[in-house]
Amino acid sequence: MAKKKKRSPGEMHRQVQDSLQALPYAIADHQKHGRRWKAVMLRYVGGPILRLMNRLLNAQRYRGTEGSKLKQSEQMRRHLKQRQDALRHVQTVIAQQQKGRKRR
Repeated sequence: MAKKKKRSPGEMHRQVQDSLQALPYAIADHQKHGRRWKAVMLRYVGGPILRLMNRLLNAQRYRGTEGSKLKQSEQMRRHLKQRQDALRHVQTVIAQQQKGRKRR
């Protein structure tokens, strides 16, 4: 049996932050598809747990002046990555639309 790779605290924190950002969309999706119980569980159980974990990880990782610099650099790196991903997505959508026009 393969041993599961242990995540670093930074990766775990990033995953918690991503989950927190996606939480409202997940709740809305569950409600839209008629899974009201899952939406309620996410809102009132999963959400507070994620917020608590994020608060604890923030306090642990971003302590002091070095921590604030680390937080700022991670935010900028994440922002740049999101912009690159958005640009890549737009380029693929444009390429697909152009392929569709060539077929017609």
